[in-house]
Amino acid sequence: MERKTITQTLELERSFVEPVVKAVLHTIIFHRYFGNVVPRDTTILSSITYASVENTEVINTVDAKVRELVQNLSPVVDSKSQISLYFTETKPRRAWFSRSEEEICWEEWIIYINCKIRKSDRGKYIYEKKILGSY
Repeated sequence: MERKTITQTLELERSFVEPVVKAVLHTIIFHRYFGNVVPRDTTILSSITYASVENTEVINTVDAKVRELVQNLSPVVDSKSQISLYFTETKPRRAWFSRSEEEICWEEWIIYINCKIRKSDRGKYIYEKKILGSY
């Protein structure tokens, strides 16, 4: 099976990175999730609703990875990052005298994030850093 790679670039202000990336990842996972799906509607930015899988493990994993992504973005200058999502299936691999399993990736999503910082946010961050640093 050949791997399908989908790339997407998002240009976002820093304050929108977390909710938008969560929405994108949850939407992709919702449409690729195997098994019985209990849908959950989530609203972000007061007017955008997306479907996600009602599964605590999926929700916690997405939240943790997006938090990690946001923490790695600079609060002062424009920055770039990416997050990847792989869908795999486990297939048996036969050898001469043994059997093992291998994971085969059948779809890969690469989401590039270009994070833009507003000048007012940049100035506020530098000012707070100076004030808090003087105590």
